[in-house]
Amino acid sequence: MAQPIRFRATVSEVMRHDPDVVTLRLLSEKRLPRFQPGQFIHLALDEFDPAGFWPESRVFSAANAVSDRKTVELTISRQGKFTSRILDEVAVGRSLWAKGPYGDFVIDGRHGCSRIALVAGGTGITPFCAFMDRALSEGRVFAESVTLYYGARTPDLLIYAPLVRRCVTEVPGFRARLYAEAGNSSDEAVHHGRLDAGEIVRDCGIEDVAFYVSGPKQMIDSFRARLTEEFKVDVHRVLIDAWG
Repeated sequence: MAQPIRFRATVSEVMRHDPDVVTLRLLSEKRLPRFQPGQFIHLALDEFDPAGFWPESRVFSAANAVSDRKTVELTISRQGKFTSRILDEVAVGRSLWAKGPYGDFVIDGRHGCSRIALVAGGTGITPFCAFMDRALSEGRVFAESVTLYYGARTPDLLIYAPLVRRCVTEVPGFRARLYAEAGNSSDEAVHHGRLDAGEIVRDCGIEDVAFYVSGPKQMIDSFRARLTEEFKVDVHRVLIDAWG
């Protein structure tokens, strides 16, 4: 893993998906270490004095592969005071501080499985976006097959659906199922309902499958419990994003 660094970045783009979800594109002032898909940064809103302490910050997974070593994309949902500050205060041109990359929620072959299931709830999709970004640039996935299960409250909040569809079309071995809990979608590929561990197991099985789960804590806890206790998946084959 690359050595994390502290860096100042400028907000080059703000994409507001709804009042409580935003995507920021940050441009670093210095060349960044190599990110692995699934890694995260600490993002601070207040000025950092190198002679003092690191300011208050929160962690967010990079939603791109950072292939240019300068640009980091983050998708952030309103969860509390700090994320509310981000959504309410941050605008194009704002200078922010960050440090990273950190984390070992990296989609790789450490589990020894040839098939991968990625389970993403809401903005928990971001570490998998970095994986898809790299897969598109390389034209392949390292595993025999990768299936993404991506759910959100409404079809409009499946904000990375275009990236998912492109990956399905262009990357051999990659497939996806999209879910929306409420609202109607003109896209027949979007299933009505929420992500369900039982349905996912019925779809992909458990033999030679590693499960990566990212999303709200309640969802992660539920999936981990059902996969390991009800379906008897080895705990080492259920990997969770504890920070994104």
